[in-house]
Amino acid sequence: MPNDPVQPPANLTELKQLTLAINSKSSNLSLGKRSREALTALLNIPEQAAFESINQLGNSINISSSTLSRLATRLGYGGFNELQRVFRENLTEPSSFYSDKATRLELSNTDNKKSACQDILLKVANEEISNIQKMVASVAPGQISDAIQMLYNARSIKVFAQRQFYSLATFFSYCLGLLHDQVDVLGESGHGAPHSLAQMGQQDLLIVFGAYPYSRLTVESCRHAQLQGIPTLVFSDSHTAPLNEGSANTFILPTEGSFYSNSSGAWIVIIESILTAYAQTLGNEAVSKLERRELLFKDMQVVYNQHQ
Repeated sequence: MPNDPVQPPANLTELKQLTLAINSKSSNLSLGKRSREALTALLNIPEQAAFESINQLGNSINISSSTLSRLATRLGYGGFNELQRVFRENLTEPSSFYSDKATRLELSNTDNKKSACQDILLKVANEEISNIQKMVASVAPGQISDAIQMLYNARSIKVFAQRQFYSLATFFSYCLGLLHDQVDVLGESGHGAPHSLAQMGQQDLLIVFGAYPYSRLTVESCRHAQLQGIPTLVFSDSHTAPLNEGSANTFILPTEGSFYSNSSGAWIVIIESILTAYAQTLGNEAVSKLERRELLFKDMQVVYNQHQ
């Protein structure tokens, strides 16, 4: 009697649960040693599994593309593309990303809470230093000067991000706005990102920040900007991030660390580096723009003065 068809996992959570069941031999489905290794390897690199070709993935995890194809079929999918879609959809859907990271925190058994907190400070600081070093090594020669040229050439600039990286978008927008007259956050007016995108053209620039788990609106904003021919400057965490496709310039920045969300120290450093270099490029023009803004701040008494 033929075996009943396997019902493929509908999402990444179900795929992880099935993997655990297979490894513990509590599932009716069994896989060979190489297929089990392949499945575990894919789950360890969800971003790559979502967007790399089957040949690229095979090279990355040292498993043949034919093994990956057989794995997808054994799991009940119509082919490897269907298995890959599970990883792809997970990148833009709510997940257990934050709680998973918190679960991996090493809980301190010491009764000395002050000492434990100092240990955390040192650990996180060292992790951010490592991330900054990785970021510096990953920036290609000329990449920052290319980004500066994009800023200089743009008629207007919109900056966009959601969730955690929204704070970086507003930081970048504010600081760049001190030197450039047409800068704001995409959709800030309350009309939404699509309304703002519709007003942009090829002479403008969209700057996007995003890391896993990616916001669906951020991914879609990038895609539609590129369809309209709007240049995009992207800051992401992976060469295979869905934000990158069609980007005129992409900075790949590390986010590893003990923090229960994405570590962003390296992101702040690259932002400050680009904006500092942009100010240096503008020279006296930058000084004049800053002086005009300072005069307005003074006239409107923006800065608190205890003697007033």
